[in-house]
Amino acid sequence: MLDKFVSERLFDKTIEVYFGTGKSDRLKGKVVDSADGVLVLENAGRRDYINVDRVLAVWEVD
Repeated sequence: MLDKFVSERLFDKTIEVYFGTGKSDRLKGKVVDSADGVLVLENAGRRDYINVDRVLAVWEVD
């Protein structure tokens, strides 16, 4: 269900994703894809692939 939300409302926007209990359990980047349970963020030339089942919160950032 998060796949659909992200692809419809947050695609091409910069977001931060929280998936744990500490500050290091966050990733930030531009949403470049979201399908099949995987969220893809791009930041500083690197792509991060995140299992959406692990995501606890997501928000837009500047």
